[in-house]
Amino acid sequence: MGLNTKVIGYKTKAQSVKIDDVSVKNYLDAIGSNNPMGFYSRNKFAPPMFNVALEISHITELWSLEELHGSKEDVERNILMLVHGEQKMKFNRLLKLNEEITTHAIIENIQQKGRNYILTLKSIHLDSNSKETGTSEWSLFIRAEDSKLEKSNQQKDPKPKPKPKPKAPSEASTKQIIFSQDFHVPDGVTYKYAEASGDRNKIHIDPEYAKKAGLDGVIVHGLCTMAMAIEQITDNHLGGFPGTIKEVGLRFSSPVWPTDDLTVQGWKAEDEENSLLFEVNRSGGDTKVIKSGRLKFENEQHIGF
Repeated sequence: MGLNTKVIGYKTKAQSVKIDDVSVKNYLDAIGSNNPMGFYSRNKFAPPMFNVALEISHITELWSLEELHGSKEDVERNILMLVHGEQKMKFNRLLKLNEEITTHAIIENIQQKGRNYILTLKSIHLDSNSKETGTSEWSLFIRAEDSKLEKSNQQKDPKPKPKPKPKAPSEASTKQIIFSQDFHVPDGVTYKYAEASGDRNKIHIDPEYAKKAGLDGVIVHGLCTMAMAIEQITDNHLGGFPGTIKEVGLRFSSPVWPTDDLTVQGWKAEDEENSLLFEVNRSGGDTKVIKSGRLKFENEQHIGF
């Protein structure tokens, strides 16, 4: 499963896309935005996370590059073992409806970690004046074939379980929580999000393929869970003004399943002004599905221009 480090620096061909209201509405519907075309349609903007829909074709091209893996067979085997580990995004401003954005992506780094590999990809978005509107950094973990994914699908065990040992308190439990919001992941969301974002990785839409990857069925896109959580943060902490968000970074720590109930909690970062730390847990339990979240925002509640 070795990856070819000689492709570090490989870039996709830049492509331009016009931001249309139908695509934005479909994306907002897919992530369960409470007001899909309210703020955004009225002010003629796309949400911050819509950048993903512009870059996924470039990211997919990079992780599927035959030269990266060595052969078509290696491509198929490695993609089956691919896990989205971390995501970092910067937003210089919100994208405007009907404007044209040009996107390309690059293989930034390849690291070997034991028998596994970490693949770092970066996408860059430019406006018609070649000014950067935002960037995304994807950290992808390619597992050795015999490694296992953590399965947190809440399967009921009819046998009584021994009382668990006390766990160390999470970072959230030692900080002053300034907001906590529950949200539901609807059944069928993976199919809607796949169409709205363009991310058609088969572990999200093909149950049999997902089982080959060591899962019990399709799992929710990490970026879908991330977008849902950011919607909750925007509505409950940022006054409903998405243009105040400047950066978001987090780690995906456990699979999310359709019909899951989740809780996002946030607390103020002590080391940096205008930063919110957050995590997302499966409701009613202590399983973190997103951890080490950090969102940077501006004080003024404006739309980012």
